[in-house]
Amino acid sequence: MLDQQSSSPSEPSIEDMIISLANSGKQRNRMILIGAPKWVEKIIYLLHAARITEVRDWSQQVPTHHPNEVISLMQRPKVEK
Repeated sequence: MLDQQSSSPSEPSIEDMIISLANSGKQRNRMILIGAPKWVEKIIYLLHAARITEVRDWSQQVPTHHPNEVISLMQRPKVEK
């Protein structure tokens, strides 16, 4: 899941991801990772090991317009205490 970098018609573009985040009517907490594919994957697993996020909560890596750079998003509902 995390190493996929191909850009196919069924895969969302960065612009689609940003528009989706901006237009979401629900209050959500979000994390965005942008960097080299291996670094993004490493941080996702470190956040999981620290019990901050689940690996399955992250989007697939989507290539940016820069070589060897991807973006991955994590969203979860905002919890009010």
